Amino acid sequence: MDQKKVRALLEKFYNGETTLNEEKILREYFSNELIDSKFVADKDVFLYQVQENENLKSIPDMSNEIWNNLNNNKDHKIKTNNNLTYFYLRIAASIIILIGSFFLLKNQVFNKQQNIQFTDSYDNPEIAYQQAKEALLYVSAVLNTGAEHLEPIAKLDIGTQNLNKLSYIDKGLKELDPINKYNIADKYFKQ
Repeated sequence: MDQKKVRALLEKFYNGETTLNEEKILREYFSNELIDSKFVADKDVFLYQVQENENLKSIPDMSNEIWNNLNNNKDHKIKTNNNLTYFYLRIAASIIILIGSFFLLKNQVFNKQQNIQFTDSYDNPEIAYQQAKEALLYVSAVLNTGAEHLEPIAKLDIGTQNLNKLSYIDKGLKELDPINKYNIADKYFKQ
C-alpha cells in the first residue's frame, strides 16, 4: 500500500473520521509484517485493537439474560427497612450533637483568651449590701411559700420522733444478751 494513502488514513483515524471499511484496511495493512519503519508505533495501536476485538468476541453475551431477569423481577418491590433508617439517623444526630457540644465547650469554656471583666454596679458598698440583703430576703420568702404545703408532712415526723423512744428498749434488750449465753451454758450443765 502507498505511504501517502496510509498516512492519509491514519490522519483520518486519529481525527475520528474513518469509516469501518477504512479501519479494516488499516488493520489488514498493519497485520502484515512488511510495513514501513515510519509506521511502527501505529502498528502497535492497531495490533492491540485486533487483539482486544478477539478477546471481546470470546466473552459470551449476557445482555439478554440480564434483561430477562430484570423483566422477571419487576413485580418485586424494593423494601426499605424504616427502623434501620431511623436507627442510622439517630446515630448520626447523636454524633452531630456530640461534636457540636465539644466545639461549643472548647470555644466558650476552655478558651483562656476570653477574660470576662466583672465591674461593680454600686459605688457605695453599704447600698450594695442592702440591695443584696433585700434580694436574698425575697428569695427566702418565695422559697418559704413553697414550703407551706409541706407542713402536713412535718406532722408525720412528730409521730416518728415518739417511736424513737422504742430504741431505748432495744438497748436494754441488748444488755441482756450476756445472760442469754449463761442460760445456754446452764442447759449443758444440767444434762
